[in-house]
Amino acid sequence: MKKIKIVMASMIALATGIVLSCTTSQITNAIGKPTLSFNDISLASLDSEGVTLNCKYSIKNPYPIALSLSKLNANVTCNDSPFTTINANQGVSISSNSSKANNFDFKVPYDSLMNFAKTYKNNSSLPFTVKGNASVSNSLLSSLSLPFSKSVNVPVFKPSFSLSNPKLVLPSVTELVSAFKDSGMNATKAASLAKSIVSGQKVDSSVFDNVNLNMKLNCNLNVKNEGGAAWNYLLKSCSLNTADSSVIDLATSGNNSISSSSGTIPLTATLNTLKAGKFIAQIINKSGTNPTFSLDSGISFPEMSSASIPLSYSKAIPLSNFGLTK
Repeated sequence: MKKIKIVMASMIALATGIVLSCTTSQITNAIGKPTLSFNDISLASLDSEGVTLNCKYSIKNPYPIALSLSKLNANVTCNDSPFTTINANQGVSISSNSSKANNFDFKVPYDSLMNFAKTYKNNSSLPFTVKGNASVSNSLLSSLSLPFSKSVNVPVFKPSFSLSNPKLVLPSVTELVSAFKDSGMNATKAASLAKSIVSGQKVDSSVFDNVNLNMKLNCNLNVKNEGGAAWNYLLKSCSLNTADSSVIDLATSGNNSISSSSGTIPLTATLNTLKAGKFIAQIINKSGTNPTFSLDSGISFPEMSSASIPLSYSKAIPLSNFGLTK
């Protein structure tokens, strides 16, 4: 009896396999295979290290059953020279009789762009190609390989920033004496302290406690594109972050955009001693925790008709770089 059951079970399993195989073949022949469309490659984001490109694609599933994207592999080349490989988007489900849009990213460091530009003597833009296959499958179907290929020109650029000539504009002795006296200090001490500050001597960190006085801080933001791509640089906002987490907003005192390969944007801020007294004392003494300069900006490329891409940057500025002026 057991042998009969085993034989029958084997026959049923074999028949089921044949039916499923026939069904799969009929579906594929009658409806056609799924298709993959590589829609676009665009500049997605920038950071201090490089540019990230976003690759958009979609898969159309004509079957009355759901499919799964089990694997996506691609090779990225520049002028046919290998750059990197990509493995992404495994396990994506595509419902029956529908399409599924998806995307993946890859990053190109600025140094790689510059090196490729030197190799191919092209300092404006470089052709990158993404070429590979996506594998889709179902429990009833064997895996199907869907090839794709897409090229994009990547601008050759490497932004660099520096903050130069930061100077604190000191008030006159008369203005300092008046502010100190208004805070309750006696005239003799106020005069002595004012002369010390104007002469650049070190002061105590609490020297401006309860003193209400404004001072100007001026500096220059130097912006440079080390590549040859035409660009438009726009400074949106920038600030200094001090050791006590105070934020000093820097305003542009001129044009805040640059379209040439390099340029300078003058910056200025008003420091009030009630809020930034300790930081002012640090600048005078040139000692303490260095402030951090931060900026938010946007970069676009006219030849690519690209939208402005955000770029943030931050760097500690040594207090020894800060000067005093009258």
